[in-house]
Amino acid sequence: MKKSPARLTGLVALALSALVPSAASAQGSDPTLPALQLRGGTPFAYCLTDASTRALSDAGVTFEALAPATLITENGHQCMKATLDSGQINTDLTGLTGVTKGGFAFRRGAQRAEFAAMEIHLKLDRTGTITTEHLGKRIETLTTSAQGIKLSLTKVSAENTPVNLAPAAADALAKQFTTTPLAVGQQLFSATVSFDVLRGVTGLPAAK
Repeated sequence: MKKSPARLTGLVALALSALVPSAASAQGSDPTLPALQLRGGTPFAYCLTDASTRALSDAGVTFEALAPATLITENGHQCMKATLDSGQINTDLTGLTGVTKGGFAFRRGAQRAEFAAMEIHLKLDRTGTITTEHLGKRIETLTTSAQGIKLSLTKVSAENTPVNLAPAAADALAKQFTTTPLAVGQQLFSATVSFDVLRGVTGLPAAK
């Protein structure tokens, strides 16, 4: 049976209320509710910070985007711009997940470290982890703080949110380049994204 827009909107409200930290202790959620699927198409940008740009330059390492992500410049910073291909709001109160086919890479001469197929996992406390595929394995690559992240019943957004290098990714860079140009926990990017949740949920009518 096809779900009515009113029921889908209610489910979105339920799931998103769980994403707000004050609702983390909410009781009585229905564990049988399926995850709400999100439409793709939302763009986001990860821009190198001044410090990470200097560190890469001093090490002779260049930053690249992996298609379909593209390399752009915003306010004098190199950025990877990509698009959310799919995602879901987890109605078991574990957060929001987004997937993109794009990624990024670091190159020094013939040496290249690629981090592809990004998966973004936003938790109840608004912190997040980003995993990628590196050398055929999925590893935790980046972490985000709650700074700059705003959640409501209709929108999830991030503005200049710090995105830091996770230990597994720092180890991967150290193995590829002998010595890593970036330290564990160092802020690598600032993130910007704005996602309209209600319009992004599969099954809701398009906005007029």
